[in-house]
Amino acid sequence: MKVFSQLITKRSKIVLTIFLLLFIGALLLIPKVGINDNKADYLSEQSETKKGIVILETEFSSVKLNRNAKVLVKNKQIDEILVIKNQIAQINGIGKVIWLDDIVDLTQTPIEYIPVEIARNYLNGIDALLDITFIEDVDSDLSKEAINSINDLLEDDGAGVGFTSRSVMEVGNTATIIAIILMIIIIILFTESFFSSILMLITLGVAIVLNLGTNIVFGEISDISYIAAAVIQLAVSIDYSLIFMKNLKAAREKFDTIEEAINVATKTSFRTILAGATTTIAGFLALGVMSYQIGAELGFVLAKGVLFSLISVNILLPALMKISIKWVDKTKHRPWLPSINWLSKIINGKVSIIMLFLLITLTVIGYYGQSQNEFTYSDNQVEYTEIENEIVEKFGENNQFVLIVPKGQKENEMELIGTITQLENVKSVSNLNLFVNTFIGPNTPDDFIPESVKQQFISENYSLIMITMDLEKESKTTFEAIENIREGANQFFDESYLVGESSVIYDVKNNVERDYLAVIIISIVAVGLIILFTFKSITIPILLLLVIQTAIWINMAIPHYQGVTLSFLGYILISSIQLGATIDYAIIITENYEEERKLHNPKKAAKIAFKNSSQSIIISMMALVVAGLSLALIMEMDLIKELGLLISRGTIISGVLSLLILPQLLILFDKVIQRTTLKREAK
Repeated sequence: MKVFSQLITKRSKIVLTIFLLLFIGALLLIPKVGINDNKADYLSEQSETKKGIVILETEFSSVKLNRNAKVLVKNKQIDEILVIKNQIAQINGIGKVIWLDDIVDLTQTPIEYIPVEIARNYLNGIDALLDITFIEDVDSDLSKEAINSINDLLEDDGAGVGFTSRSVMEVGNTATIIAIILMIIIIILFTESFFSSILMLITLGVAIVLNLGTNIVFGEISDISYIAAAVIQLAVSIDYSLIFMKNLKAAREKFDTIEEAINVATKTSFRTILAGATTTIAGFLALGVMSYQIGAELGFVLAKGVLFSLISVNILLPALMKISIKWVDKTKHRPWLPSINWLSKIINGKVSIIMLFLLITLTVIGYYGQSQNEFTYSDNQVEYTEIENEIVEKFGENNQFVLIVPKGQKENEMELIGTITQLENVKSVSNLNLFVNTFIGPNTPDDFIPESVKQQFISENYSLIMITMDLEKESKTTFEAIENIREGANQFFDESYLVGESSVIYDVKNNVERDYLAVIIISIVAVGLIILFTFKSITIPILLLLVIQTAIWINMAIPHYQGVTLSFLGYILISSIQLGATIDYAIIITENYEEERKLHNPKKAAKIAFKNSSQSIIISMMALVVAGLSLALIMEMDLIKELGLLISRGTIISGVLSLLILPQLLILFDKVIQRTTLKREAK
């Protein structure tokens, strides 16, 4: 490491040139990385919904699941509704508009004679509900323009489209920018030099750009990875640069030249930074075993980001310091971070026993609480708009499914439709026969059925049954309905596939529940082994993991004691993210304790370790808390909001336990640590 650090200081301009070229290359690649918000793409290839989607894409190219919306028309008579319907049909981007007049001849049949089960889906007093189909997906620019045009047409009546295109990317970018700005302020205020703060941010900024640009290897990444990666990478990596800066300051007091000081600081920092980075990477990589690939992808993206941060802090930052040391010295200021060194007074043998019992109590409370949580499984729920709420209130939910069955078994198909119709909350069921009978005419010969209609319901090998249910996208009742439909289909067909937004959520539920135990075990074992090899101790990994895992359980238990639900995907992600991101705090304290233990008794070593570690940990904590709160307060997507809150809260809990309880445990178990650690020097 000494030779390597000397090479950096001697060839600092070459190092900077290489990083500049890499930075420019990565920056150019970022726009080429696709963003995918279709969660079905991340399902296991073995899931029924994923198989069904593949069939729809290959055999029913004209059937698009993401092109429909509802339009609420208020306080209008029948003739006015028909005029509005025609106006909407003329809007650019609208493919089809369906209302009651497409099902019943309103010129021949009075409204009061239309069967209630038909009329209630389209008319409620003088309010109407239109079905619209866009030419492109609802999130396309063309569809967004069409939605805006419809809303402009109906805004005077307080009506409009029961769908709001929410730009997750735009909001995500805003959250990222705000988080980064706040973290910049924290670093500048609480470090000792304005210019050194800038160098730290340049270093981590380069690492983030390298990470975002190299996402090109995935082709595209999920919106969750896109939104969370940069913020979390910056937040979890700040302490690496703080460790280097702290060691550089100490080295400059001992050596005359900046080159010598940087060489020593790089060498002394490397072990701590490497231990922190590798444990963080291990925690993130544990997500790679998830069959629901969003978790695996996020884990790989974050792990890659931490690797780039590790490289940048150990190579780029020393090179930057070498050429900028004059500006660093000229812009020194007193850190505006209040000292908490007074808390070291409570670090002593008597309090250690109390803290051990407190930790055990918190562990039991946390473990029990987190095991009792109730979960949701969707990762993109957002609040309904006012119009959406009004539609649900007046017309019920419109949860749509497509059931794919083998072609050519009409009798079985009709029997299955009869079975499905008997289920609770079913609003409508349709296949080719029912559609033709309703819209074209009973007993219409196949030759007279338009090819465009056939393509909506049958292919070379399969037939489609369209189902609409008055159920939320996610609920216990919805999941039971999915199971009932699938069981009914299995009675009549050897092969069937149910596809819809709710079936995606249902399959996600089954995937992530299987993933959880594997992720937790792998992350704990991997992190534990890294700590074991870093400290060459059996006891230290147990103590560190006990502290951080207790913090995770407490964090996860709070929703149970609050009586609120928790996203299961967030539950898995935060278990690895909090472990990976905050184990660094425990490592920093333990590293400092080991160094001081060579010179002092356990009590004094723990006090000094607390004082030497607290500033870096608090600054890192504040950065991670700010990052999480930015996501929690700004994002509309439930999973991201929840993940942000869990990161913020978990960081605080991990930091507090690491600072207040871990030093006490190191004192209490010092003799055990000495006996179970190789090559340890102690007074």
